[in-house]
Amino acid sequence: MIASSTIDASLTTQSLTFRPGETPVSFGVSVMNRSDQFASFQLEILAAGANDQTGWYHLSPEVSTAKSTGDRTDFQVKILDSPIPDFVGTVNLMVRVSSPQLPEERRLVLRLTLEPRIESNHLRLGLPIQHLQVYPRNTIDIPVTIKNVGSQPTEVLLQCKELQASWLVGGAERRLEIAAQSETTTTFQCQPAGADQVPSQNYPFIITAQNREGHTLETQGVLEVLPVGFMQFEAQPQRQRIPAKRPWLPNFRSPQATFQLMFQNTSNLLQTVDLEVRGQDAQRCQTQVDPEQAVLPLGEITNVDLTLSPRRPWIGWSQKLKFEVKPWLSDPRLGSCDPATQTLLLKVFPIIPLWLLLAFFAMLAAIIFRPTPVTHLAGVNAVQLSGTSGRLPLVLSAADDCSIRSWGISSWGTLEPEGASNKGASTQTCTEKQPRSGKGLFALTKQAIRALALVPVNNNQVFAGLENGSIQAWDINEGKPLYTLRDPTDETSDRILDLTFTRNALTLYSGYGSGKIRRWQRTRDVRFSNQPKVFSLPDRFAYQVWSLALSPDEKTLASAGQFKRLVLWDVAKSQPRQLLAEPAQNRGENDFFWDATFAPQAPILAASDSDGYITLWDMSRCTNLPKSKETAAGLLPQQSCTQQSRWQAAETSVRQIQFTPDQRWLVSAGDDGQITAWPITSTMTLDSTRKPKRIAILPNRVTSLDLIANEQGMWVASGSEDTQVRFHRFNPQ
Repeated sequence: MIASSTIDASLTTQSLTFRPGETPVSFGVSVMNRSDQFASFQLEILAAGANDQTGWYHLSPEVSTAKSTGDRTDFQVKILDSPIPDFVGTVNLMVRVSSPQLPEERRLVLRLTLEPRIESNHLRLGLPIQHLQVYPRNTIDIPVTIKNVGSQPTEVLLQCKELQASWLVGGAERRLEIAAQSETTTTFQCQPAGADQVPSQNYPFIITAQNREGHTLETQGVLEVLPVGFMQFEAQPQRQRIPAKRPWLPNFRSPQATFQLMFQNTSNLLQTVDLEVRGQDAQRCQTQVDPEQAVLPLGEITNVDLTLSPRRPWIGWSQKLKFEVKPWLSDPRLGSCDPATQTLLLKVFPIIPLWLLLAFFAMLAAIIFRPTPVTHLAGVNAVQLSGTSGRLPLVLSAADDCSIRSWGISSWGTLEPEGASNKGASTQTCTEKQPRSGKGLFALTKQAIRALALVPVNNNQVFAGLENGSIQAWDINEGKPLYTLRDPTDETSDRILDLTFTRNALTLYSGYGSGKIRRWQRTRDVRFSNQPKVFSLPDRFAYQVWSLALSPDEKTLASAGQFKRLVLWDVAKSQPRQLLAEPAQNRGENDFFWDATFAPQAPILAASDSDGYITLWDMSRCTNLPKSKETAAGLLPQQSCTQQSRWQAAETSVRQIQFTPDQRWLVSAGDDGQITAWPITSTMTLDSTRKPKRIAILPNRVTSLDLIANEQGMWVASGSEDTQVRFHRFNPQ
């Protein structure tokens, strides 16, 4: 045959005897390659009458490696179990030898004798009910049957496993004595814990039985804990509003409201919840749920945030929105939540409150129909703030419109015109325009007013310096003009730029555009003499005197102005010395020291200039330059004083400066419209450790400034070229 010429196979034995349950038996198969090519071989064992041809034997190797002609492969077959369950007798085993490389195969037959199985375990274990059901905290019996089929009595240990030991009443073990050829039934009593500890689900368990010989049987069952309880549903709060607080002002930052939904799981079902927002108004807003799908643990309260974001109208009436929230549970065996839905109410206010809209229209109407405000008709040149006159509080202002106006400080902290035109005052203005109102019009002159000065201490008289060089005086309390001062030797109508009094009010100094300074004297309670003493410089040193300042001891008069010239006058000797100010650049006809002032209680002179700088000098540390050098250079007598501080307060001219009475601040104002308080140290230098304070930022150039102290801090009055007089509060703390 062709098969015998290519595959040669033989068995190590022709018959075997095997008893299931004992030691496995084996036989060998020898296969030789008789072909003229390389070939690998494999075996298959078939048992006559067996349904399942696998699992009852083991083959080694499972497949041989490729062999050359004449090479042999030895297979070992081990019988593990009966190929036909419960069969006793002889069965033929066919050994089929094949090769993937060869078309032929070889078959061999072995006779296998199967002997009866030796039974070592005589126990039979069963569960009459394999699926049991119970509610939490209820008791149920798990019946177990066990049978001894042996000829001898035996002792059996029963155990209930996989269930929690605390559920088993009386323990998880039973010991039984079972007679030969008899059957008995016992029970394990089971009581699950409460609903908040035992989720509703299937709990598999195992019953095992073990005899004295150590043989063990087991059977399985299922204990189903049934669902019980309910899901409580609340919403806190049920009413909300947007914005949350009463909307007195426009509110753009409250576009949403969040409701807290509370779920208390008093059941034994592990749940997740989805929320549905229903109702006609649900389409008018966006909803957000956090968390989107909440897990509801047993016996706990779980919070879910529902955020509603409606579209808020800009104007109009408030809107009332109504929503219905329906929760959907993942396990509906116990029905829906209790209650099934919650109703939420949301009141939405417009972004602009109605009252504010009405107030806007009312304000608009007031602006359209309001009376013309009382102001000067030209730029303001001087302001004086009086705190001691009979008409306190009082602010006096003077301007290029040839008028002096009086202002009272209202409870709102604003200036209001106070009083009417003074009797005997001129009713003609020096401009083409006429005053819109006589309210607060203290006086009219025929010349523009450049300077104002209040009599110190009593503040009961005001002196005005006019464009034509005259000084006019008025009684503030009686509201009448007193007299006019004018140097009879002045034929140039020299305009007055500044006025200043000594503390005893017996001496008045006036500074002029020509560079002259006049000193007016009087005795107590008598008007000033019309024969002033004139302080003047040689014509080649003439300059416009924009500011006058008396030292605290009133022995030195400082005059500042054009060409950045700062002259110190010895009052007793009428002798001038020019203060050397550094740096020396920018001293042309358009460069100015606009203002100079002494500290109230220290020999410190401060000056502000057209380059935006403020400079402080210590007048107690000054030295005079030798006269020989001054004469040789054709200069004014020179004096050099220690410079305490110098800083740039603005990019443009600083026109007014003034120390506060406690010397802790220096207040400045100028062309940039800013009124600023600069901190000063106890050694009278700029305090770099403290920040300056911005008192006000005005839209136009500030031309005049005055301040007084009171219990609330500082009152500051300012005048500017936009015809406005303003009042400011400054807290130096």
